[in-house]
Amino acid sequence: MPDGKAPHFPQQPVARQNEDGSLELECFLEANPLPDIKWFYDQNELKQEGRFGMRLDKKGNEAFSAVLQIKDLADSDAGAYRCAIVNPHGKGNANFNLKLTGFSAPTFIEKPQISSRDDGQVMVMEFRAKSILKPTFVWQKGDEIVAESDRIKIVFKEEQNQVYYAALEIKEPTKEKDAGQFVCTAKNESGKLTATFTVKFEVPQGAPTFTRKPQILQKTSDSGDPAIVFDIGFQADFNPEVAWLNPKGKKMKESSRIKFALTPDGGANTYTAQLELKNYKAKDSGTYTCNIKNEAGEANVELTLNIEGPMDDGADDASEA
Repeated sequence: MPDGKAPHFPQQPVARQNEDGSLELECFLEANPLPDIKWFYDQNELKQEGRFGMRLDKKGNEAFSAVLQIKDLADSDAGAYRCAIVNPHGKGNANFNLKLTGFSAPTFIEKPQISSRDDGQVMVMEFRAKSILKPTFVWQKGDEIVAESDRIKIVFKEEQNQVYYAALEIKEPTKEKDAGQFVCTAKNESGKLTATFTVKFEVPQGAPTFTRKPQILQKTSDSGDPAIVFDIGFQADFNPEVAWLNPKGKKMKESSRIKFALTPDGGANTYTAQLELKNYKAKDSGTYTCNIKNEAGEANVELTLNIEGPMDDGADDASEA
């Protein structure tokens, strides 16, 4: 037999994860001539195809490095791997016991983002995730689970193999109901992924803001009739338009009983808006809305009027004005 060296492993094999998420198993070996190299997983021979790649790097005169690369790693890739080497002078085996946890957990392929559609009428919180195992998606706001309603829609769909789209859609969002932090947890048997959304309702610079608590006053009108006055104080950097809505949500107009006033307060772009309602009756009870808007934005405030007495007093109804 010609001179040579039986294959052997001079040091322990190593396992390392690359930046792209793939895993490499590396065996350092010495042999002459170059041995035949085969890789096995759970006694089954692996071929260079699909997720598996194999290479041999020369390290010296009779020294080599045999590498098995595994792409798109999953928890199911855990187990026993073996590198078998053989040449005319002998053979050797290097064994790996690969332990994997969390590699099949969902991962982002598109970061969470908040957008709106339908001219701002619908707010959308959305993201895309890859998950080897089928995930579940749960939405929370604070400690509360978010459930579907006529205002809230939860979207979950598998767009392609192992790629999922998740979204929360809110119709006509308001600061009172929807400001705060929403969290969507995507979970499978291997682990979980958390998508966090912070919803803010920031007032644009120059938009109307209220300067004091709105109030309802009783007074005697210029004509000597008893009157109720809704009184609002606000600030607006650009010319404001004030509209009053009755309890039925209809825009009110001036009449013999209804009078509007908008006067500067004397401060920096501050105003007082008033609605005077003369000869008020019980049927005028309800919640009135003052809407103030300018080119920078708008603001609304509600005032609730409760008047004791019979509801069928036959007076002109302010809610019809």
